[in-house]
Order: sequence, then C-alpha cells, then structure tokens
Amino acid sequence: MRWTRKKRLNSVLGLSLGHGQFRAFHVARAKRGVEVVRSGAATLTLDLLHPEAELIGREIKNHLEAAGIRERHGVVAVPAGWIMTQHTRLPELAPEDIDSFLQLEAEKGFPCDPAQLQIARSSHRSDESAYVTQLAVRREQVDHLAAALKSAGLKPLSFSLGLAALPGVITTGGRITLRLEPWGATLLISVGGGIAAFRTFDATINSEAGENVVNGAALAREVRITFEQVPSDLRTSLRELFITGDAGMAAQMAETLADWAADAALSIVLDEPANAGVADQMARQLAIQHLEAGASHLEFLPPKPGRWARLMARYNSKRLATVSFAAAAAALIAIGFFGWQEYRRLALRSQWQAMETQVTALETVQTRIRDYRPWYDTGFRNLSILKRVTECFPENGSVTAKSFEIHGATPLVTVSGVARDNAALLRTLDELRKTREVQALKIEQIRGKVPAQFTFTFRWNSNPGS
Repeated sequence: MRWTRKKRLNSVLGLSLGHGQFRAFHVARAKRGVEVVRSGAATLTLDLLHPEAELIGREIKNHLEAAGIRERHGVVAVPAGWIMTQHTRLPELAPEDIDSFLQLEAEKGFPCDPAQLQIARSSHRSDESAYVTQLAVRREQVDHLAAALKSAGLKPLSFSLGLAALPGVITTGGRITLRLEPWGATLLISVGGGIAAFRTFDATINSEAGENVVNGAALAREVRITFEQVPSDLRTSLRELFITGDAGMAAQMAETLADWAADAALSIVLDEPANAGVADQMARQLAIQHLEAGASHLEFLPPKPGRWARLMARYNSKRLATVSFAAAAAALIAIGFFGWQEYRRLALRSQWQAMETQVTALETVQTRIRDYRPWYDTGFRNLSILKRVTECFPENGSVTAKSFEIHGATPLVTVSGVARDNAALLRTLDELRKTREVQALKIEQIRGKVPAQFTFTFRWNSNPGS
C-alpha cells in the first residue's frame, strides 16, 4: 500500500470572528518569508452561537467573496469570552501522574464536566515551583463554530487563543497585556514562558450624556485583583503593563493605573496608535505563525481521526479475504500469547502461596487502621468546623460549596464553590465573620458573574477566648 506524505501548505487564512468583528488575512509563503496576499474586514450581523450554523457560514462566505479571498484552509482566533481558565501549582509528581492530577484539578476548577470541554494547557515556572494554566472552551461551542466554517466552505486547521499569538505577549520574563475595546477588556498575564492568568470583563459604561466611556475604577480594580491572584513567586517577575486596543481607552486606563503600576514596579507601555487593530493583528499573526512554526500549543480544535481509523471507516467487503488472513494470523499470535500467560500465571500462583499467610495478616492490620484512623480525635474537630460553616450558608441554595479542605494543626480551611449572585456570597461571608472561631477570613478568588465561582480561606481557632 502506498502512503502519501502530508502536503505542506503554502498559504493559509487567518480569521478573527469575536464580538461581531470579521477579520480575515490570506497569508502565503514568498521568497522573502511570509507575506499578506489579501485581507478583509466586516461586521457580522449574526452571533457566532446563532442556532443556524449554515446562516453564519453563508455570511462568512459572502464576506470572503467580497474581499476576493479564495483560500480555504484557516486558523481561527477563538472568541476570548468563550475561554475559561484554571491555574494550578504542580506538586512533586512522577511525569506519568501529572496528567491525572490535572484532570482532577479540572474537575474541581471548571463549572462543568471536563469531558464537555476542549482543554489546552500552558506550562510555566518560577525559581521555586512549576505551574500549569488550563484553558477550556465548551465542546458544543467548538463544534458549532467548526460547523459554521465548514458551511462557509472552509477547512479549519486550528482554533487558538488569538491574543497569545501577538509578538511579545508570551515571554520568559513577565508581562501583563491589557486589550481594551468598546465591547470589553481582555487581560493576559504571561510569566515564566506561559500564561499565568487570562480574564475578560466589561470595560465601559454609559455616561450621563449617553456616551460609552471607560469604567476606569471598576476595570482598574479587576486588574489589581487579577495581579494579586498570581502567586507571589511569579508576581515578582512581572515588570511591564502593555495596554493595547482602542487608543482613547488605552490612554485613559494608563492614567488611571499609573500610581498603582508605580507601586507594583510595573512600567506602562502603550501600543503605537499607528498599529493595526488588535483583531487584525491576531488574525494575521495566527496565519503567519501557522506557516512558520506549525500548530499552536494552545489548541482547541479536537484532533482528527488518524489514518488507520479513516482506513477502517472506508473498509468494504472486497477486502474480506485479506482481513480474514490477517485475523487468522492474529488468532495464532493470541494463542501463543495466552499460552505464555498461563505459564506465568501458574508460576506466580506458586509464589503467592509461599507468602499468602504474611500478606493476609498485613491486610488485616491495614484494614483496622483504615477503620479507626478517622475517629482517634474525640473532639470531632473537622465535623464541628463543617457544621458551623454549613450553618452560615443560605438555606435556599443560592451559595453552594464544591470542595471543603482542612489542613494543619491550627486548621486552615479552604472552601470553593458557586454563588448565584454576589449579594448572597457577601451575606455568607458576613455570617462567617461573626463566628468567634473564624479568623483571618480571606477571599482568594472570584471568577465570573452569574454564577460566580469563589474560593475563600480562614483560620479556625477552637479557643477564641484564650
């Protein structure tokens, strides 16, 4: 059978489709490197999650035809608002255990089953620890976007994070990139060669005069909160705050953040006004990187089935004789394998009989240890903490806990969960602060709005009066 080599693409189409913006750049290889052949820009009238994927595809196809772009292989910047993140410090683990550990962290950190997500990972480290940021997009959104592009006659090669493709955004040093647009803001913190934080939030409000202006105070607060959530050993490497996007909004935020940036030892750098829009830069840079370096390491497009799987899918009855011969050969190999396995089983059984008495006695001791270990403390400290915290949560279920961890002799309690609204979460925290045993209550993390994902910690002092 003759296998054909994978064709090396000479051109590709970079697309940015988020927030009603259509940006397309047809990029091709040339003698001097990579050059832009054609480009197009328009406004999408349909949301990317419109239930009729064919209508979205038709609109994209019309814009491509209007721009004179015929390239059909595309790399796409996933809308920033679709991306969820979860940051994890890696403990000392064997390499083969890291994947299982990160899967468990994804189950705890994301608001849905990881099987429903397409997850990309960004590794980075400080001098003290290694970290991984897991970035996830719902599979139904990815499938819907792929269906729309297919309806437009396109063949998606990659779904990636557009902002991360811009030059200088991902660095081995430390940099904060803040993108400001009328629809909202995107914040990416890069340190140690990877992404330490990624967030999107509203950036503007309507003024009394009816104008759309930057909500400077709220946006600055979110930037400071996200900065403080970065672990301290990574945070010390952050030296630059790069502000890009809408020039007027960028200048206003640079002034608002100036004092805080100086205190945090951050130098503020504004993007050049002459540069193309960020959406244009992302679409162009994604295409250039794909031609020069191949697929992005932040990939949200599900992998295609391999050549063998496609071959089996095309199987038909004409190959029955060949497959029958192969099956007979496989059966002979299986018989030989099971014969050897039976021999080894008998040998291992004789070894087991020699040690069975000692192993049984040891298992009896281990069983007793497991049975009685949780009850050695007659004070029921953990149950008392759990009972008191539970009493502070609303009975209507507006605030729920997903994980409850207790560590140390002077216990540090960590609670993570979901709140349907901020007011209910604040009432819960106030009830906890009224508890005499609760000390040093601290909100570690709040992500999202409705629902909001939270993590808070406190110290439990069983003798508050002493």
